[in-house]
Amino acid sequence: MVRPEKAQAVAELRAKLSRSRTAVVLGFQGIPGEEMTALRRLVKARGAELKVVKNTLARRAAQEAGIPGLGEFLRGPNLVIIGRDDPTVPFKVATEVVQKYPNYFQVRGGVFAGEVVPADQVQWYATLPSREELLGRLAGAMLGPVRGLAFVLSGVLRKLVVALSEVQKLKEKEG
Repeated sequence: MVRPEKAQAVAELRAKLSRSRTAVVLGFQGIPGEEMTALRRLVKARGAELKVVKNTLARRAAQEAGIPGLGEFLRGPNLVIIGRDDPTVPFKVATEVVQKYPNYFQVRGGVFAGEVVPADQVQWYATLPSREELLGRLAGAMLGPVRGLAFVLSGVLRKLVVALSEVQKLKEKEG
């Protein structure tokens, strides 16, 4: 028989995983309470969410959310960093957490857009640019040709002005 609080925990985690489709599983051990509080603040400030999970409930939630591969990373004490808007944030935060607290955390793996990501590839996903960076690059790439055209046209206009100025000087000498 399923207890209501466990069913609620599964439903809550399933909803978060379904909305995000991006998460990183970190194994942890022996972290002091103050450090965990600081970690929660760090994760929240970066725009992600941290959940300490029970493995069986997390496996069930991941299965129901359509991410069955997430269960393979759930062994021992775990926490899950779930993204909100930017899919790269959980990977960046997880990498930062492991660098800041190497004695307490290890990356177990993750999920990016529904695809399972092994622990050794989490660092690579952390290097991906954010959505805002990609939009900025796209805008710059689209603006480049327009800027080049404006520069070329201004050069042509400059040459035309110089030529007209020379014609004017010649006419003044003649007249």
